[in-house]
Amino acid sequence: MAKVIIIGGGVSGMAAGIYAQMSGLESEIYESHTIVGGQCTGWQRKGYHIDNCVHWLTGTKPGTEIYQVWNDVGVLEKEEDVIRHEYFLRVDVDGKYGYVWRDVDKLEKELLSIAPEDKKEIKSFIKVIKKVQTIQLPSLKPKEQMSFGENMRLLRKMYKAIPAAVKYGKLTMSEYADKFKSPILKRIMINYLPSQYNMMSIFYMYAMFSIGNADLPKGGSSEISSRMENKYLSKGGKIFTKKKAKSVDIENKKITRVYFEDGTSTNDFDYVIFATDADVFFRVLGKQYMDPLFKRWYSDPKGYPVSSNVNLYYSVDRYCDDIPELVIFKCEPYKIGKREHPQVIMKNFFEEKSYAPEGKTVVQVLIVQDMDEYDFWENLYDNNREAYKSEKERLGEEIKLRLEKHFPQLTGKLNLIESVTPKSFNRYCGSYKGSYMGFVQTPYAKKIIHPGVLDGLDNLYLAGQWLQAPGGLPNAVITGRFAVQRLLKRENMEAQFCSKK
Repeated sequence: MAKVIIIGGGVSGMAAGIYAQMSGLESEIYESHTIVGGQCTGWQRKGYHIDNCVHWLTGTKPGTEIYQVWNDVGVLEKEEDVIRHEYFLRVDVDGKYGYVWRDVDKLEKELLSIAPEDKKEIKSFIKVIKKVQTIQLPSLKPKEQMSFGENMRLLRKMYKAIPAAVKYGKLTMSEYADKFKSPILKRIMINYLPSQYNMMSIFYMYAMFSIGNADLPKGGSSEISSRMENKYLSKGGKIFTKKKAKSVDIENKKITRVYFEDGTSTNDFDYVIFATDADVFFRVLGKQYMDPLFKRWYSDPKGYPVSSNVNLYYSVDRYCDDIPELVIFKCEPYKIGKREHPQVIMKNFFEEKSYAPEGKTVVQVLIVQDMDEYDFWENLYDNNREAYKSEKERLGEEIKLRLEKHFPQLTGKLNLIESVTPKSFNRYCGSYKGSYMGFVQTPYAKKIIHPGVLDGLDNLYLAGQWLQAPGGLPNAVITGRFAVQRLLKRENMEAQFCSKK
């Protein structure tokens, strides 16, 4: 039986392991942390559960290709596994607010009531959402393995969305938002993503939500990872934690041994799948194996930037079902490094009752960070650990005051229990510049999909969100599947794929 070892136990690594086991391969996962899950994780803090990752998940609609993949890996096995909200978010500006409703006709009425002066653009916005609803994320085969007929069938399903994708893929979200007069609608068009994302990101997000294909798995990030881990182990896979890959031996274009930082190594394998942050696998393999596609990504930060977050978590000494599940509100600006931030984005976990003691709630504040802000946090951490800690506390207090001002019912009931900075993502997951996603897809550069193999390494396959923009959990799980399919295809074993399912 051929054996594959998988470096990295995040969503892509566990997906690769599950599909390897279902295809008759023997597999082992080597994870640097003490637990699997990568960035899709959570932990306990002062009696509350901290969810690090998922706010919505593409693939929650049965019958779609990506739903099938989530079903295969054990994440979504029945419709009851998902929380479905009536609205995606609420935007509050100057005492007024607007909801992004799931019902597109209701959304149109909402936006027209808020800003009749934006009627023309609102009508266009709704029309595009309805067209983009036809998009499906190709999830069952890598593009190079799809037949001409399969490609044509996929294009026929999505033909209504193609003109919109071409048009709005050339606009940033901030450029599109400038078409609207209403400040509420401007913020709805940018949402909580970095403003240089192309506008198709927002259209896709709202379109998928409107058809039930972008909802929230119950139990959040930890439950996603736990279900995948259980599925992998139930298929006979093996997991080794605290195994941080350090270097490799390469002979005759094949990796022959992998060394770990604990002093151990292994040469008991036929194939290797690297399912880590891209920056990590090039540190392990050597930069000489970085191909032109990755060089292009890394060398063009305007066309392919990365972004991160500061995530602040507060315990709330009350049950918060009277506060929106996700809200963005304008506030007095606050500074991080040299940049001012004029808004707060708050996620309210009141529906996840296991996250907090009875009668209480945990809320999360997300603050989008760019590459320069990552450098700010890294310099603090590396050069003055006390200043790093103090800055987190200062920021936590400033945000607390803004939360209390906007929601007076929270006054005196908030306590900061956890702060996650871009440096935290880097420390625990090796994330390049602290990014929680892959390279951002902007209008300034061509979309690139990496083939998942590197020239000069015949037994190596890549998986993970860094292989195609915009990254995230769907691309992570899909590329784990694709890595196994590519391995089997190269070795003329494609008939084995999922033969043990």
